Order: sequence, then C-alpha cells, then structure tokens
Amino acid sequence: MKFKFTSESFKQKKHDLNRKHDFEDDDEYVWDQMKTLRADADQEPCKKCGWCNPSCIPIAIVFILIGLIVLLPLLEPSTDNLLHVKLNGTNYVCTDKCKIQLVESIPEGLNFSENSPKFLSTYDAWSILLNSTKDSLDIGSFYWTLRGADFYNHSSAWQGEDIFKQIMTNGRKKKYHIRIAQSTPTPNEPNLDTEIFIKKKVAEVRSVNFPRLVGGGVLHTKLWISDGQNFYLGSANMDWRSLTQVKELGVLVTNCTCLAKDVSKIFEAYWYLGVDDSHIPSRWPESYSTKFNIKSPVSVNFNDGLNFNTFFSNSPPPLSSTGRTNDLDAIVNVILSADKFVHIAVMDYYPLLIYSPKIRYWPYIDDALRKAAIENKVSVKMLISLWGSSRPSEDYFLKSLASLTSSFKGVDIEIRRFIVPATPDQAKIPFGRVNHNKYMVTDNTAYIGTSNWSGDYFTDTAGIGLIIKDSNTGSNENDTTIVTQLTSVFERDWNSPYAVEL
Repeated sequence: MKFKFTSESFKQKKHDLNRKHDFEDDDEYVWDQMKTLRADADQEPCKKCGWCNPSCIPIAIVFILIGLIVLLPLLEPSTDNLLHVKLNGTNYVCTDKCKIQLVESIPEGLNFSENSPKFLSTYDAWSILLNSTKDSLDIGSFYWTLRGADFYNHSSAWQGEDIFKQIMTNGRKKKYHIRIAQSTPTPNEPNLDTEIFIKKKVAEVRSVNFPRLVGGGVLHTKLWISDGQNFYLGSANMDWRSLTQVKELGVLVTNCTCLAKDVSKIFEAYWYLGVDDSHIPSRWPESYSTKFNIKSPVSVNFNDGLNFNTFFSNSPPPLSSTGRTNDLDAIVNVILSADKFVHIAVMDYYPLLIYSPKIRYWPYIDDALRKAAIENKVSVKMLISLWGSSRPSEDYFLKSLASLTSSFKGVDIEIRRFIVPATPDQAKIPFGRVNHNKYMVTDNTAYIGTSNWSGDYFTDTAGIGLIIKDSNTGSNENDTTIVTQLTSVFERDWNSPYAVEL
C-alpha cells in the first residue's frame, strides 16, 4: 500500500510541522499528526475489514511508533524517582531491608582487651564489594598507594597489594565496569596505581582539579558504590597503610538501594567535574538533587531492627545540589540536637582555615560545642589524634575548650589525645601509626564522615557525611544499633591505654 500525497496535502503537512511547538501538550500534536496521516492515506482496503486488513498494518505501526516516541517521555518518572522509597504521610520510608555494619582498620600492634568490641576489617569490607559486584563499581578517592612499591615497601603492605590485584583481575576480565574519581595527582601523590589501571584498561579514571574549580582543596572522599545498592563510606584512603598501619573507621551498607542511589549522585558530581573543561554549575541539574536532607531524612530500617532517620551531607557548598545538606550544617545540627552527650573522634581539630595562604579563624564547630556544653549541659568528650604531623598550636585550642569544664555548674568538656604506638620498624613508615577516624556519636545520632575537622575541609574540600539518627521514642537502651555500636567503639578507645590526658 502507498500513501497518496497531493501538493496541497504536502503544504498542509509542512504547516503542521512548523506549528508543532505551538501545542502546549505533546499529546495534542501526536494525535493531530495521526489524523492528518489517516486523511491523506488511501484507506479503501481498510474499510472492508478495518485495521485487521494486512495492508493497514504498516500504517498502524507508524501510528504506534509516533505515539511511543512522544508519549513515553511524558510517562517516564522524574529524574529523582525515589527508587525503593515510599511516602508515609510527609515522611520518606526506605523499603529495602538494609544491612549496616561498622568497619575498622586496627593497626598492627594496637591491641585492645579481649572483651573489647570488634568489627569487620576494612580489607574484608572492600573484598566483599569486589567479589560481590556484578555490574558496576564506582570509587571516589583522594589518592592511590595500594602497593608497597608505590611509596614504601613493607611486609604489612600485603592487604593493599591484594586489593590492587583484585581490582586488576576483575577489571581486566571485565567482570564489571569500574569507574574511579580521584583528586588530581601531585608530585607527592602521583597515583601510580590508577595510571596502571588506565594503561591496562582496567578502569575509567577521572581526576578532579579542585584548585582550578574552587581555588583550593582536594577530593578527600573515601567511597565505594557497588551495583547501585551496596557501599562503603569512611576514613580509609586507597592506601595499604589504611589497612594495616593506620586506625580507620567506616560503614559497609548492603542491600540498600535507597541510600546507595542517593550517595551515587554525589559521586556523579565528581565524575562530571573530572572532565578537563568542566565547571561547577551555578545550579546543579535536577538529576543531582535529593529529597533526603536535614529537614526530610529517609527512615531506614537497618538489620531488621529499629528505624533511623538517615541522610547524606557533603562539602564544599558549591558541590551541594538542590536538597543536599552541607556537611558543616549537619555536624552542627548533630551537636546541638544531643540530649546527653557528644563523643567526637577525629584526627585533626582546628577552629581555623589552616591550608589557606593566610590563616583565618573559623569558629563554627567550636561555637556549637561550647553552646552544647554551656546551654544544653551536654557532656562533651573529644578524642583527638597525636602523631608526628600534629601541629603544636592544636593543643591551645583544645585546652581552651577543656578549660570551660566546671566554669559553670554542669559544664563538662573532656579531651584526650590518642597515640598509636610504633616499633622502631613501624616508625619508619611515612605517615603511618595514626588514629585517622572521623566520626561523632551522641545519645541519639551517629555521624560518620570523610573529613578532618578544620575549616578547609568544609569550605573547599570534597567530603561526605552519613547521618543516622534514632527516631524511636522510648527505645530500649540495650538495643544493639549502629549508634550503640559506635558508642562502644568510642568508649573502648577512650578507656584504652592509648588515650592520654590532654
């Protein structure tokens, strides 16, 4: 069957095409075009048996294709379709059966008592993700030195070297697609591992140049995302020392698409910015936005237990898409929302911008701690690392906080320094033997992040925080949750011989 077009019908079609954009509804345009096609076509054969006539089938196919082209985009969900999430009134509820567990690296030679809490090792957590991934693995990282040959050969580099081999094997065999977003390499951190990945076509690698994009800083995130449903977030760099020589803490979350898809949006921002001519948009596209934040967290049931209000925060502010809570705002909120105590374990603590050309005062977290202790009568305990790279000035700021204790009735701020001991052999390892943790726990909330606590990490350096708040009123204090487990980690470290008085 052939279409019969006259010169008049051709002109009419051209006119119709030109006025396509005049329609407010794409549906109207589709149906208008379909009626025109029907009017122009020789449909005599179809009158006898309608559209069942074989000669009419091509016309039907044309109509169907036109309808699909225009109607399907209208029927598709929005870019943020809240997969695995339902609305309960105005609250978001995750429908996944999420599993969460604390992950630690305990340096060789750092021994706690037998009854102390123990958790999954970082090496085991990364191995689980490498072995269970089926389709995709995304890694957000600061730098890469998984092999001893990269930086300093030592027998304890074996765990990092094994992780490197697993990535090489899985990438070369194309078991799944691997993407790595990293901070731009420097002479001190040349990222030789990822250079090998690129040459061997093991992974796609992009480097994010923060000095070019925001005037300073680095990509300081430590994030693994597997198959859009499992992830690791914590303090451990892609460094063999982070597995055997440095004390680290993070979480492994599995079977949790609602959270993995959300944190993936932060990774996608890194991935976008890793292109050479990229720029930070004045407003991030809708596909990067989130519904989960400090005002509207998603309720997640972890480990078939209690529900927790959960969301991710990030820094610096220019990387925050619509709806995303800034990391500083999240930390201050956690501190001021505590009812009984605030326990903090971080490597560095300075109310300053210490990496800028001119040192500047940056009091926001410090002010929140003072307010919580003085106005809310919340007990504050801080466990700050003491190691070879600690600056002497740090002590003065810590002593300033601690001196408030007993200044007024009920004011209680205690600070201790955590020292990771080293044998003469271990002491030779550069930038090892340190408590690299970056977390906070209160009587109702766990905060696990990737940033040290000086101002630079929140103004021009990329980092992520995971906030998990107990939403269960009257819950049993004996319930084992991520909050109680994190509290047990802090108390173990605080009461250990490695924590010394300020």
